[in-house]
Amino acid sequence: MRAAIRTGLLGTTVSFTKDQPYPLPDTAELKPNELLIKVKSAAINPVDYKLPRFIGGKGVGFDVSGIVERVCPTDDKSDFHVGDSVFGRVGIGLSSGALADYAIVSIDKIAKKPEWLSFDEAASIGVAYLTGIHAFKLGNVKEGSSVLVIGASGGCGLAGIQLAVAMKARVVGICSGKNFEFVRARSGIEQAENNNLELVDYTDEKAMSQFKINSVGKFDCIYDTATGSGHGENYVSSMAKLLKDKTGEYVQINGGISTLMRYLTGTMQSQRKFFFTSDEDNQTDLAEIVRQLKSTGVKPYVDVKPFDGQSVAEGLEQLKGRRTKGKIAFKMD
Repeated sequence: MRAAIRTGLLGTTVSFTKDQPYPLPDTAELKPNELLIKVKSAAINPVDYKLPRFIGGKGVGFDVSGIVERVCPTDDKSDFHVGDSVFGRVGIGLSSGALADYAIVSIDKIAKKPEWLSFDEAASIGVAYLTGIHAFKLGNVKEGSSVLVIGASGGCGLAGIQLAVAMKARVVGICSGKNFEFVRARSGIEQAENNNLELVDYTDEKAMSQFKINSVGKFDCIYDTATGSGHGENYVSSMAKLLKDKTGEYVQINGGISTLMRYLTGTMQSQRKFFFTSDEDNQTDLAEIVRQLKSTGVKPYVDVKPFDGQSVAEGLEQLKGRRTKGKIAFKMD
């Protein structure tokens, strides 16, 4: 079957193959809580090219949507059946990732796809929206909270904007001025009861300087999707002072070795959280994300590409450039 796989000595090179073994031979049985799906669409994230093979496994990609092809014959408690349309995540460390014709998924990491989402849109929810919903839990975001989203036009950033608006927070987004219309049009603000979204242009030094002066101690949660993303961005030192004293939370989702070590050793600074994509059960969170998106009528923004070697390479290069708007997904057929 077709698949994107990690190759090379360190397993950090992503290659496309048409000869990847089928993940479940005809004579083999699925384990309880597993499903085999025929992949309809798969989306990519920066973590896909950052993880080496010994952590991420041979298969590439987490975000997936598809149709249930086989179920475990001994699992009579599952709500999933052959022919169901589903979406969610492939687990970490498997031989076949989301970028393949077929994938094995755990039932606690997927949900049934609502009809109002296409397979490409549903595949794009995974990492970006789950990261956002978990970050806002860490940031104690609720109705009326003041939320700053840094990197508002990217995959995780736009997801954060949409979720925060749906949660009826007071939202400020930082992105390039040329992307203001893009973010505002897809934010859900027109349908939200709390019509409150401000955008700040990070390329306008005067506007950024004035924003920082006017916003000291203002935010309950700062959701930073840009710092440590690979191009030298670092907003932490200049933005942390915008948190409310003692109660505000700075949630960062990228970082270098020093940030990772502080996170692993429990020595992160006060009011600062680091969140790396989680492999925990996601079914409840996926249902909550769908509910929030439906409440404002928004969907993921997706750049859809065909699933072939050239497109996979181009898509990963786009991500590395850190100027992708929304998500990139590959249509399997």
